[in-house]
Amino acid sequence: MVIKKKNWTVLFLVSIFCLMATRIAIFAQDVYPLETPELVTENNVSDISKTYSRMMAAVYLQRSTEDLTISKQLYDQLVNDVEDSAFVWYKRAQLRYQRLQDIRGAEKDIEKALEIDPSHVPATWQLAQILAHRASYSGGRGIKKLVETLKRVTELDSDHFMAHRMLSDISFQLQDFDTAEKSFKALTRIVPFDPQYHKSLGDIYKKQKKIQEAIDAYQRVIKIKPNDLNVLNTVGYIYYDTGKIKQAQETFMKAVEVEPNNVDANIGLGLVLENLAYEIQALKNKEDNRELIDPATLIQDAERYLGRAIFFSKEILNNPKNDAQHAFYLEKMITAQYALANVYIIFEKLENAEDAFKQLLAEVPDHIGATYGIGSVYQSMGNFEMAETYLRKTLTMEPAHEIALNALGYLYAQQGIQLDEAEALIKRALKKSPTNGAYLDSLGWVFYKQGKFAEAVRTLEEANQQAPNNAEILMHLGDAYLKNGEPGKAQSVWEQAKTIEPDNEEIHERLNQ
Repeated sequence: MVIKKKNWTVLFLVSIFCLMATRIAIFAQDVYPLETPELVTENNVSDISKTYSRMMAAVYLQRSTEDLTISKQLYDQLVNDVEDSAFVWYKRAQLRYQRLQDIRGAEKDIEKALEIDPSHVPATWQLAQILAHRASYSGGRGIKKLVETLKRVTELDSDHFMAHRMLSDISFQLQDFDTAEKSFKALTRIVPFDPQYHKSLGDIYKKQKKIQEAIDAYQRVIKIKPNDLNVLNTVGYIYYDTGKIKQAQETFMKAVEVEPNNVDANIGLGLVLENLAYEIQALKNKEDNRELIDPATLIQDAERYLGRAIFFSKEILNNPKNDAQHAFYLEKMITAQYALANVYIIFEKLENAEDAFKQLLAEVPDHIGATYGIGSVYQSMGNFEMAETYLRKTLTMEPAHEIALNALGYLYAQQGIQLDEAEALIKRALKKSPTNGAYLDSLGWVFYKQGKFAEAVRTLEEANQQAPNNAEILMHLGDAYLKNGEPGKAQSVWEQAKTIEPDNEEIHERLNQ
């Protein structure tokens, strides 16, 4: 007997009453028969109604009993009676997959269901579950077919939550970010107030370098869950990495308010302050109407936030229970210590910078940034012997370290020693950065110390072009002009240097000589 699809809805209501009678008959017998002729006769139930009664009995037994023998027998008979019903084949597949663990049989039934009705959503979803089960036990074999099946489910039902969830997770793992993005977007539409899917969407945008889209997605998370510390830190670092320092500062401040001792939030604020310190240094000799943080306040805040990050990182590192996190928090501690030392250097707190670098090197002796950093500190302090030791150590660790190449070359030029080596070192740095004004100034000063005044003038003029309004370069250029027999030009560039640094005693000495 063939059941037409158009009869399904009407007959479903009839079947409810038949189910009640069927349940009574089934549980009144020790052995459940496949036929209930007495029931049919007594209630004058048609063949169609009897089929639906059998269907409902099979469904009930599938859900509510441990012994699935009768449910299986009922489905076996039903697929013969209504062999063109995708629903019947789907239900038997569901029994086989979920209760009988007959994966192969379930897949055959699902294929039959989809042969009858290719747009049957539950059957397509059941096939996806079978394929996912198989993939998980076969090292990912058949994953492509699984993805295509999940896509088919979402095409048939754009609001199918579970299909979108599985598809988004698998696609993300496969780095198919376009597919993952579509499914996570659907999930944010289906469950708009669940922050996890907005966060996942933000993660995808971040992977794809879609910065503004990532920020927008993360901000929706924060709107739903204002105290989500991880997302606040993530947004803060995105702002920081993209040069939006004010927004980064505001976001990290919110994170610190949520958890004052959070290492990431405190490091983030510290890095923001380091960036502001560089900005102050860059603008201190320029006319600028922007209000910048007071240096003393900035140093105090940097010490507070970076100090917290260092302290709490060390606490975690010193706890043996946290061995698994050792590398992670060691990196955090290094970042915080290095940033604090750089803040001290920027504001010429050289002794503080020396101590900070020493502490870092005590923890990580081969840290190349700290090795170079303490060498540059000693150079600024006039301790040339220690400066040479650390700058040479830096070049032993990284021979192409161009900043150290220039620093060591200039160190020798300052002292007027080993000038040939100084020239070679600085030229190696210039090979990597041929238009660097600081490197050109160093080379020009080497030429000056070598007595090559014409070459010194040419090189220092180029340095001035590449880094204009630099008082030190102008002083060196004036010295070279004077030795090259051009005193008028010397006076002119020294006057220019005076306008940049009016309180610089070295400039006044040159002008008064």
